[in-house]
Amino acid sequence: MNKSLFFLLMVGLISINSCSQNKKNRANILLVDVNAEPASLDPQKAEDAQEFRVTNDLFAGLVDYDQTNKPIPGMASSWDISDDGKTFTFHLRPNLKFSDGTPITANDFVYTYERLVDPKTASAYNFLLAGVVNANAIMKGTKPATSLGVSASDPHTFVVNLERPMSEFLTYITANAVSVVPQKTIEQFGLAWTDPKNIVTSGAYTLKEHIVNGYIEAEKNINYYDANSVHIDKVKYFPYTDTNVSLSNYETDNLDTTWKNIPIDRFASIQEKYKNELHVTPSERSIHLSFNLKLPKYANNLKLRKALSMAVDRDVLTKEVLKSGQQPLYSIVTPTIENGKYADTKYEWASLPRDKQIAEAKKLFVEAGYGANHPLNVSILTFTNDQNKKICLAIAAMWKSVLGIDTTLDIKEMKSWIASGHKGDFDIRLSTWGADYNSVTTYTPLYQCGNGNNFSNYCSKDYEAKINTAQNTIDANAQIIAYKSAINTVLNDYPVVPLIEPSQQRLVKPRVHSYQIEDNYLDNVQSKWITLGN
Repeated sequence: MNKSLFFLLMVGLISINSCSQNKKNRANILLVDVNAEPASLDPQKAEDAQEFRVTNDLFAGLVDYDQTNKPIPGMASSWDISDDGKTFTFHLRPNLKFSDGTPITANDFVYTYERLVDPKTASAYNFLLAGVVNANAIMKGTKPATSLGVSASDPHTFVVNLERPMSEFLTYITANAVSVVPQKTIEQFGLAWTDPKNIVTSGAYTLKEHIVNGYIEAEKNINYYDANSVHIDKVKYFPYTDTNVSLSNYETDNLDTTWKNIPIDRFASIQEKYKNELHVTPSERSIHLSFNLKLPKYANNLKLRKALSMAVDRDVLTKEVLKSGQQPLYSIVTPTIENGKYADTKYEWASLPRDKQIAEAKKLFVEAGYGANHPLNVSILTFTNDQNKKICLAIAAMWKSVLGIDTTLDIKEMKSWIASGHKGDFDIRLSTWGADYNSVTTYTPLYQCGNGNNFSNYCSKDYEAKINTAQNTIDANAQIIAYKSAINTVLNDYPVVPLIEPSQQRLVKPRVHSYQIEDNYLDNVQSKWITLGN
């Protein structure tokens, strides 16, 4: 045979073999868009959906959840609840291990729970344990973290003592913020403990590589207690802030699942092209504007805050701007939480005709001291996301049309947006909140004094008292009434402008199996649920 021909045949065979090998290697790797570079992979410090999508895979806790968001056994195989409802005793599975092979014992949960409420951790999710004995005093800095009402009666038994009966406590601790973390690693490496070279995890996966603004790669944790049920070897997470870039990667088979938003302008064509791959489902979340109440112009002017809220046409936002399943929001809680128990709790003017809303907004704006001779200029802080930008531009146009306000957009990367919010470095902030569990209390803490996610810095003694009453009400119907009263207090104070309850619009490749996306309206996702096929 001619040597040149032989060489070309060999090159061809090598190329075919290489291509086959690439497909084989690709077959068991899940490629996921997480929309933005995670600000933290520390489960006690993570606070956004983008971070949760990764940390849900890396860390695990006592109580897990299924794809309908119901609590199920996790690292605790079972638990007992005392007759008075104030003591929870968790029985750990045998032979639990961190990813480095070291044992996980009840003492590790003592450390984790104390770390979550410790002010030094500065967790935005410390409120999850607010009902535990001494938690509030610890969070205020008046008692040490070691006084928290948790204990390890033996290496396999973890006990939690509550200040009051809390039927919702099991739901609370399904949240990723309460996942067990390695004390030795954290104390050795400090803030660098989540670097790939240092990290030790407790979940179904462990971190292998993290290229900032590039990708994160995780691989199956062979020491995970349920490793035999984890079918995917590797997961790669990509921070595509631009939904068009995400879509392009999906179309070229470089993504298996997009983020929960697709390009708004292309929704109809995408829906037509990917009839069996596009999933549009409710999303238990709130998108709202937070006024910076540290600023006198907002703190001292209720009429201005109400005028700005009434000037926003939520029907236009959802039906003409976004047009992909979103619903208008007129409350600080969604109408879908707890299967609609709070759907009737909303602004009293929500059902007014639009012309009357506009007339009232203009009247309030003048009474607030603004107009042609005293114009108002505002700025909206948001992060890089095409949906967010469209929302903010639409609101700016509404405020200009109705009230004559000039609005500028301050668009930052996710990390800067979060940091600016915590520092109070903004005028008005586009805020998002995703429910962590199916309880009204996933929303109500956002408006309590000092809460880490209370970006408006709203603080009302009346609201605090009503929340306390609701929390300590045993009768279920009376408790709903109490929570509604608390919610109405916030609505009447206007610290935020509720805008929309979003929808999820996610593209999922046909090769992705066992992902029950329609049932998971909280969108808490774990890769361990998923299998990959042809």
